[in-house]
Amino acid sequence: MYQPKLPIQPLVMTDKNLLMQRLSDCIGNGYPLWISGGVSENKVESLVRRFDLNYQILADRNERARRKRAELGNARLLLWHDEKAGRVAWWMFVSPPELGSHGAHALEKLHDMRKRERVEFHGFELVRLPKKGQEGERLTWRMTEHKYGAWRDSIIEMVRSGNIRELHRMLYGLFASPGFGGARSQIGKLVKLYRAEVKRRGLKEAPTPPRQLRYLRRLRDKGIPLAQWTCQHGRSA
Repeated sequence: MYQPKLPIQPLVMTDKNLLMQRLSDCIGNGYPLWISGGVSENKVESLVRRFDLNYQILADRNERARRKRAELGNARLLLWHDEKAGRVAWWMFVSPPELGSHGAHALEKLHDMRKRERVEFHGFELVRLPKKGQEGERLTWRMTEHKYGAWRDSIIEMVRSGNIRELHRMLYGLFASPGFGGARSQIGKLVKLYRAEVKRRGLKEAPTPPRQLRYLRRLRDKGIPLAQWTCQHGRSA
């Protein structure tokens, strides 16, 4: 019988790029079903314990393999600390029913990435896009339609204003976006729009965008183990 425990300490992540990479990993590694939410800082440990009791999110590699052989599904949990909000956002990913039954299939209202129910985070969405020059698709992050439209409007408005200082700030913010393939493609299109608007307005002093778009390399796991994080932010209620 599975015993709920916390020897495998989940990491509470604080790096947005790392979180987005790991969210993508969960989908790419066979966990297309998901649900998300948020809890106050003092509720995190109790949340993890409850999810482990119900869904075995802390099962190690051997336990996951045994469950798979027994035609049982598996689940994973990701945590991200939003310091400004004083809350912890969480995402639980679950393997599909065809790979084995899992309690979350019946107990939770799960979204399905295969049905284009997309994971979103800070104005970005996780999507599958065609591989450039290759067959098949790639899993990547891009700006949501709303965020991309906001950037388009901002570029047009800022160029029309002719405020050079604000144009520098705007370009810095645009190129600080997470360097995922889908987002880089969108940034390239926004840069073309920017150049066209600058030319149309005859704004000779307009800053030149950087030559290269940011590329996000593979990041190592880092974060604060839950036990340590809990000591820093108060015990669970």
